[in-house]
Amino acid sequence: MKKLSALLLLVCLTVSITFAANNYKIDDVAIDQLFVQSEDVTLTLTDELSSLTSIISINMMALPEGKTVGGYLLRAYFCGFFALHRSYMGTGDKNLFFLYFCVPVASSIAAFVDFWWVVFKGEEALNKYTDNPKWFVWAGGD
Repeated sequence: MKKLSALLLLVCLTVSITFAANNYKIDDVAIDQLFVQSEDVTLTLTDELSSLTSIISINMMALPEGKTVGGYLLRAYFCGFFALHRSYMGTGDKNLFFLYFCVPVASSIAAFVDFWWVVFKGEEALNKYTDNPKWFVWAGGD
């Protein structure tokens, strides 16, 4: 009964505070004046095309042997839990693939961090994956 009374008191206080603060009035003329004075920030077609070409150029950064950042990211996102992104970059160590298959939680974390590390660092991070047999490339030093 005490909990019910406390809950009822809390609801009553909340409702009374809400109704007490409901004495605001909207000035339509002032709002219309703000819209008239505002600056138009719509994108033009050239802005959209320039942002699209910058996205495409990120995905088409050339790496050794014709490998791309976009190709790596696609493999890491969709097939990272079984290390397809690592074989794409030339990691041929069989022990690495056994680790990815036998330790599912750690391999999922490794694939997740592999993906996002390359998203944020780009080609700088991706170059560290080329022929690198370490499981956590991003964890240690060079």
